[in-house]
Parts: sequence; C-alpha cells; structure tokens
Amino acid sequence: MPNSLIRSTGYWVPSNVITNDELVASYNAYAERFNAEHAAAIAAGEIDEVPLSNSDFIVNASGIKRRHVYEKDGILDIERMVPQIAPRPIEEISTQAEFALKSVNEALERAGYDGKDIDGVIVASSAQQRNFPGVSCEIQNAIGAKGFSFDLTMACASALYGLHIANGFIKSGEAKRILVCSPEIMTCINVHSRRDVHFIFGDASAAMIVEADDGRPGGWDVLGTHAENKWSSALRSDFGFINRAERQIDPDYEPHLDQDGHRVFKDVVGFAPKVARNLMTKIDLQPEDVRRTWLHQANIRMVDMIAKRILGRDRTEENAPAILDEYGNTSSSSVVMNFQMHSDDMAAGETGVMCAFGAGYGVGAAAVRKR
Repeated sequence: MPNSLIRSTGYWVPSNVITNDELVASYNAYAERFNAEHAAAIAAGEIDEVPLSNSDFIVNASGIKRRHVYEKDGILDIERMVPQIAPRPIEEISTQAEFALKSVNEALERAGYDGKDIDGVIVASSAQQRNFPGVSCEIQNAIGAKGFSFDLTMACASALYGLHIANGFIKSGEAKRILVCSPEIMTCINVHSRRDVHFIFGDASAAMIVEADDGRPGGWDVLGTHAENKWSSALRSDFGFINRAERQIDPDYEPHLDQDGHRVFKDVVGFAPKVARNLMTKIDLQPEDVRRTWLHQANIRMVDMIAKRILGRDRTEENAPAILDEYGNTSSSSVVMNFQMHSDDMAAGETGVMCAFGAGYGVGAAAVRKR
C-alpha cells in the first residue's frame, strides 16, 4: 500500500481589499436608511430595527481587519450589497474555474508538473458555480489532466475532506497524483446586509497536489487523515437549485446565510479538537510532538481555543498561526493558505496537524511530517 504525500500547494487572493471601516460605512448607511424608511413599523413592533455595526465590534468578534474580495464595488453599494460578476458565454471558462486556476497553476509550478501529470481532480469548496457539469471537469480540461474529476462540498472543511479522499485513492492504488483545489468566492454567498455575518468572508483560492510516495525528497508525508460529521443547521446557506421552485410559492423569498453564532462556537470548539486528537491517538502522535497546527480561520477566539485543545498548550503565533486579520474567513481555502504561509521554517522530520471545521458540522484533520 503506497504512502501519500503533499507534494506542493498554491494559493491566490484578489488584489481588491475592503477594510472594516469601509465595510461598516456601507452597512451602516444601509441600516440607517432601512430604519428611517420603516420607522413606523419598527415603533409598532412589527419588524425589528436593523442594528448598526462598528469596526471594534468586528475585530472583537472575529479578529478580522481586512478581507480580499473578487469584486468590491457591488459589495459596498447599498443598492446591491453583492459582488457584480458578469455572466459568461458557455464557450468561455467559468468565473469559478478561472479563479481556481490561479492557485492550481501555482501548485503545479511549485511541484514542477504539467496538468498531464495529474490523474484526478477534486474541487472541494463550500459551493460550486453550477450544478453540472462539475467545475472539476472544467479545470481538468483546462490543465489537460487525465483520469477522473468530481466536485464535493463540505463547507469550511471541504479542502481537508478532499485531502482525506485523495489520501484514500492513493493508498488504494486508484490514483497516483491528485489535485485538490478550493476556489472560495464566499462574498457571493454572504449577506452583507446582516450585522452578524456582513464582515465574515473574504475570497481566496487554494490547491494541493497529493501523490503516491515515489522516494523523491521534498514534500510532506501524510501520516493520517480523518473526517467526521455531527449534524447541525446552526450555520446554514440556503442558496441552491430549489430556490426557483420556492419562489413559485413565495415570490419574495430570498435564500440567505444564517448562523447561531454562540451555538456554533460552543459546538465546534467542543467537537473539532476531539476529531483532531482522535486522529493523533490513532497514529500514536503525542501533542508535545506536534510543532504546529494549521487551523481553518473562522474567528480568532475559535482558533485560540481549538489550538489549545489540540496542542495541550496555549496558542501562539508560532504553534498555531492566524491569518484572519488580513484575509478574513476564506472558508476551506484558509487552512491550505495558512499551511503554505507558515511551513517553510519547519525542519525535516517535524510534524504538524491541519484541522478545518464548519457547517454540517463537518471536521477534517490531517497529520503531516516534513520530508
């Protein structure tokens, strides 16, 4: 049974940046207009007043100071509050596939490979641009890869679910080299008119090349992977193909992102470290032998607590780095970005643990050792 390794990674973020102050100014302008237009109904208790936001609230709640976004003007325009992305003819590459290729091409270049060296493509992200054909099929075609391709979605844990599946394919001999990519244009999903979520997401794409060990130096040995779920709808996005049918019953229905933040925090902080520690126990990896953990960037308080429970010691920027302040929550791409940004300083033989957690609740974990 061949062992698998992460040969290379790649990531890409857009150059457009929205600061907290910019986002708050836009959101508060929307809230003040809404409250003024509905003052009578608010006073009568028929609808709730839209609360204002502020930058201190965002930093305290999440640790986020900025986020990189695919398209900026539409988000800040209170008449829209969504990115403006032009539809493309079917003969052109799709927006999400093009977005993915930014990180895919970097991962290929870092590995010294061409697309033809890949025999499996997995698009693992919170949402795909279309139901079919798979975005993975389009990426496979664009790079000239062979073999299979498919899309999967497990919210913020998607990239590590993709790694878990790739690891299984390689160990079984079904594939020798698999591309896992996570193009996350989360600002298209987000509801920028809701105070509890308007600041959360940024956009980013990340990719990993996972392959069978052929004895060559370099890369990261995959010591073990694990994925586990515990059902919850406390964090939910209702965008989907049934929305058109739902509007036949309620023409005003608008799907939205919703979360019970306090419940999600409590549940996930309890669940995610257990999944990671169970994997560590399975492969006889002790917390003191883990140099670093790379976590999904949900919010800084979750990162603090989950890191401490995985490592058995307080989080520091050395043992569990955070990238929230610059990029926000970029869903499943964040753990791969974090890994790439904060792994070059590790020595051969040192071990780290990736852990990603999100809606579902789904948790993915992977233990890796630098070669």
